[in-house]
Amino acid sequence: MRQPPGRAQRRGGGERKPREERWSELIEVATDVFYAKGYDAASLQDIADRLGMLKGSLYYYIQSKEDLLYDVIKAVHEEGLANIESLAAGEGDPLERLRGVIIGHIEHECRNLTKTAVFLHELQALSPERQAEIIGDEHAYRRVFVDLLEAGQQAGLIRAEVNPKLAALNILGSVNWVYRWFRTGGEFTAHQIGEQFADLALRGVATPEALARLQASPAAPALSRTARSRRPTAKPAKTA
Repeated sequence: MRQPPGRAQRRGGGERKPREERWSELIEVATDVFYAKGYDAASLQDIADRLGMLKGSLYYYIQSKEDLLYDVIKAVHEEGLANIESLAAGEGDPLERLRGVIIGHIEHECRNLTKTAVFLHELQALSPERQAEIIGDEHAYRRVFVDLLEAGQQAGLIRAEVNPKLAALNILGSVNWVYRWFRTGGEFTAHQIGEQFADLALRGVATPEALARLQASPAAPALSRTARSRRPTAKPAKTA
């Protein structure tokens, strides 16, 4: 946990929550307020009111509203990055792992719609220096996809003419937009969306031989079967 600079750890009376618990609650509430009102419109007073504390008490934990946004966005980024890095390091060839990363990223995004929205909407509100500190010079999220695409090319699974950076940007651009229209309990589950998006992405980059092998695998082609199962059954032709 990042310790707010210049703030010594201290506790008041018995009613004060432990610092770690209160800090987690502060991050959660701030995320909800930034989502509901937007960073520019949200105030520290709004956050203090939701927490049931005085505005001045927030300075026990932070020094400014931007400090709080920084901590919110950093926490979201670290959680999401850990998710896809774990998936990318899993079993299977690079194409299979890329498929798992896409599905897992969308599932994580759909489980954390509020956090995702704050991260994608409000990252630009941070100073360029703080943005760079969070996402890194190589854009850590994109790097995971680029590494898998490059490994797929080296293994002969991804077409040589595919530019890994452009392909990674294309994939991230599509999967990161899901939070805008996904609804819990809607027509498609997060897993179904992830499978369909993974299928489309892999068809766009993989060699014909790799696709044929992937479709023949008992583990991977579930997505294509899911898509086919949603097609309407053909009606019998009328006889004269």
